[in-house]
Amino acid sequence: MKLLILDSGHTEYVSGKEAPDKSMKEWEFNNDMQYKIKAIAEKQGIEVYLTNPNPDKKNEIGLTRRAQRANDYWISKGKPDALFFSIHSNAYDSKFNAARGTETYYASNASQKSKDAARDIQDEVYKAMRSIDSEAKDRGVKVADFTVIYKALMPSVLEEYAFYTNRDDLKILKNNRDELAKATVKGICKYFEIPYKEVGGNPPSQSQTPGYDVYENCIVYKGDVDKNIANILGWGLKDYIIVPMNEYKEGLGKKVFVVGAAANDIEGDVELQGNDRWGTLNAVLNYLGK
Repeated sequence: MKLLILDSGHTEYVSGKEAPDKSMKEWEFNNDMQYKIKAIAEKQGIEVYLTNPNPDKKNEIGLTRRAQRANDYWISKGKPDALFFSIHSNAYDSKFNAARGTETYYASNASQKSKDAARDIQDEVYKAMRSIDSEAKDRGVKVADFTVIYKALMPSVLEEYAFYTNRDDLKILKNNRDELAKATVKGICKYFEIPYKEVGGNPPSQSQTPGYDVYENCIVYKGDVDKNIANILGWGLKDYIIVPMNEYKEGLGKKVFVVGAAANDIEGDVELQGNDRWGTLNAVLNYLGK
């Protein structure tokens, strides 16, 4: 088993995390990329877990908490061959400027596997960037103790794809995500020592409404406490999306799981529900065989 743990950093209202012309927020790029990478990686036979599958637009999930989610899931799966990959785009100052390029980080406590993964992914992403723009810059592999990769127990790297404070890099971040996602998975396959299989079409975008062929399971929740239970359920499922009730659309998944007393608000068959959040938690644990 090969396990890829994707970490989508930041949320919509984090101060300063957007292009100077307001045309792209970092959280939107990170979130869109995690679903594109997930779709391609799963077609390579790699299992994928998301630490932040449905980023809340207002409340940042703590860095230590995201690392702990990764560690807990990895341990629950028996500590398989895994890679923790944190997705970001870069910035320098608050105005457009000349700083640009791709760089990949591992922590000072990293194993050789983390270093190998960083080099494999950096090479492939930069190659893709260069094919799009011959002036793209390779900023190389670097060491920094970002909390998520420092505290992750499995091999881990953090990717800064390009600068949204550079006009040329920003164009790539906005218009060439499919190419960046494919390059990323090529590097991940190289790290896992498995052959990369070309996939037809473009990977799904989180900005599009997924179809039945995208998500096997859809977990719907009402409040913040319900969301925590939804995340627990997600640990036991593959190919899933977690959405709040007000964003649910019919067709997001073949199976629908409702967390909290909200089943009457969902049209069609519901796989799992409880009379309240505690009843739902018991139902979730029973469903997972806990």
